[in-house]
Amino acid sequence: MYTFLALRVKTGFFKQTLFLFFLLLFIFQQSKSLAQINSLVIQGRVVSEKNNEPLPFATISFNNNRKGTVSNQHGEFRLLIPNEFRNDSLSISFIGYQTKSFIISELNGKLLCKLQENAQQLEEVTITGLTAKTILEKAINLIPQNYDQSAFTSKGFYRLTSQRDEKYIHLSEAVFDVYRANRDKTTEFKLEKMRSIKDEKASHGLDLGLKPVSIFEYDVIHSLEKQELFSKKYLQHHEFILEGVEQFDDTEAYVISFDQENDWKKAGYKGKFYIDTENYTFLYLDYQLSPKGIEYYSYGDAALKALMALLDIHISITHSRYQISYKEIEGKYYLNNTRNETTLNYRSKRDHFNFDLHARADYLVTSVNTVNSKPFDHSEVMEKGKLIENQHSLYDQTFWDKYNIILPGQDFNEIAKTIEASNAALDYKKEIAQQINKFPKDKGIRIDSILTFYNAKGLFNGNALVTYQGETIFEKSFNNKLTNNSLKSQFRIGSTSKTFTSMLVMQLANKGLLKLSDAVCKYLPYYPHKNISIEQLLTHQSSIPNYTVNNEYVTQLFSNEFETEELIKQFCSDSLLFEPSTKFQYSNSNYIILSGIIESVTGKSYSALLEEEILTPLKMENSYFGKEDENQFLAKAYLYGEPEPKVITQNFKGAGGIISTTQDLLKWSNAFDNETLLPKNLIDSLWMPRAAYIDWDADYGYGWMIDKYLFETSKKHKIYYHPGTEMGFYTMFLKQPDEQITIILLSNTGDFPRFDITDLILQELD
Repeated sequence: MYTFLALRVKTGFFKQTLFLFFLLLFIFQQSKSLAQINSLVIQGRVVSEKNNEPLPFATISFNNNRKGTVSNQHGEFRLLIPNEFRNDSLSISFIGYQTKSFIISELNGKLLCKLQENAQQLEEVTITGLTAKTILEKAINLIPQNYDQSAFTSKGFYRLTSQRDEKYIHLSEAVFDVYRANRDKTTEFKLEKMRSIKDEKASHGLDLGLKPVSIFEYDVIHSLEKQELFSKKYLQHHEFILEGVEQFDDTEAYVISFDQENDWKKAGYKGKFYIDTENYTFLYLDYQLSPKGIEYYSYGDAALKALMALLDIHISITHSRYQISYKEIEGKYYLNNTRNETTLNYRSKRDHFNFDLHARADYLVTSVNTVNSKPFDHSEVMEKGKLIENQHSLYDQTFWDKYNIILPGQDFNEIAKTIEASNAALDYKKEIAQQINKFPKDKGIRIDSILTFYNAKGLFNGNALVTYQGETIFEKSFNNKLTNNSLKSQFRIGSTSKTFTSMLVMQLANKGLLKLSDAVCKYLPYYPHKNISIEQLLTHQSSIPNYTVNNEYVTQLFSNEFETEELIKQFCSDSLLFEPSTKFQYSNSNYIILSGIIESVTGKSYSALLEEEILTPLKMENSYFGKEDENQFLAKAYLYGEPEPKVITQNFKGAGGIISTTQDLLKWSNAFDNETLLPKNLIDSLWMPRAAYIDWDADYGYGWMIDKYLFETSKKHKIYYHPGTEMGFYTMFLKQPDEQITIILLSNTGDFPRFDITDLILQELD
């Protein structure tokens, strides 16, 4: 199945719109909304009766399945029910659980629904003559009989977001109507309301969004002729297995798993279909691009590829998954909802970017009308190829008052404000740069003025320390209404922790306890990718996927603490993305594995070795890894204006999780100048360029970034740094050795313009 993403590429005088095939995904966020006076509002939560765990994307429906919503990832939902349906039944269902019904008039507006698991497990099918292919063929042949071929109209809602480096760079939502008449192949889209916002700098001018044709093709069964997977050619090259019969909601369903053939050199699919055992209806489809053929996935025709080559844009896909469910209304089946997630890599040497885009989309059908459904007025119909996001948009607290939507899990409005602030920061840098000349010549005063300016704009809250020629010339705490920072405050430093991990590895190498050329299997015999080297891990050239961008993994990582071996086996052992050492791909998994190697070599925990080899020798008494609940000085972090979720730092050992202060990080910086922990030749090897990190205009060494174009003063000086991101904590740690410059910026209210601020400070010190 294909959907479309429009990309507007801005390259100097060259401005061109590209329409690229793109598999989109869903996101969860939060919306604050009130019901119309004429509606009853039911606010509730769906959980498992067994353990009270939330059940995300449970279906909540009424009016004989014609209207409804689904729960978000916290199991929460909000449903507007017109007064005329007060005496109707509310039905709540979830895959693998028994459906539950409630009389709407008996509900008081609040509902905690506990669903009981189906006792029936997957059963083997012993009916003679039944095979996966015969069931599948019958289901396809019966589509005209099982799915409405006459005219009908559905109201839909979608939410689309894109993340880069775990930061939202695009958000959009829309409510719309779709008219479909399958017999005469008429499909029309009428937009009712939408809103959209995008981080201009982080998106590099790419226009992100959906078109009506994308919405149409999300309904796989009603647009079967457009679906690659269901073509004869693709069906012939996939292997289908009938796993058995399983209870799906209140229906028995055949479970058919599939994957592409091993020797088929094309991009195929793997997944599962749930097909009703009685009428052979597709009830649920869960599939993704198969790892066996994902390397063959390609975009567009020859003309499009030629244009992309001209603009020096390269796109590859590393993950794509669809989850699609259908519901029955008076004997016919209609789309219920589609969930979609995809990861793509965008790169351009000319424009100096190379980043992964993690997009999520959720498309929910909130109502279906099968009575006297007619085509829309011509003036209301939106062109199929037009980007929905290119409409007027705005943000307000009651934006979706009269609509049924999926409740987001985070505050959409706060995220939008953060993106707006990021866009405004482009102008703020110019503004403060113009004002700086009016300030006193004292470097400390001018740096204070820069940070105070950004703090007043709500763009920096936290602690800052700056040295020049080995002397501290600025140190200060900044706060807003949420924070209470002081110079004693401790912050998680996120990926800046990688500079510590690379030091531990280099110390072990210096003692002859390991070699950087050693294969992982020498120290971790259980690891599946046995020939990956320590150096490939250090330089992010291993091709191991980044475990912290896998949403299923992240849910587990924030819920349970895992030992190092468990982390590596469960989350860092996925199929490789490319041939190791052929390119750079930033991945936290690399440094989790390095922590495992460190523990294997020494027989000590990562935390203990960090303390013994670095923190104690440098007298970094206010720094540590783990045990954060014991410390009263740990700053409280906020994400999008709300307290951050609880973070289990042990699950990020080696890649993040170290806690420190500005003063302790200054001791860390001085250790490199004084050669306290390593001789100069090995320190220099940490900072030697090993791979191009194009997206950051930098090279990557061993746990360090070496700037090339991002900072203005890099034209004259060597600058080594590593930023850090860990939920609400954001960090900038930078060294310019020739002038003994250290810049430490620690924030506990989410992202801030750390590169702009750092660039301005460096220019003041130059």
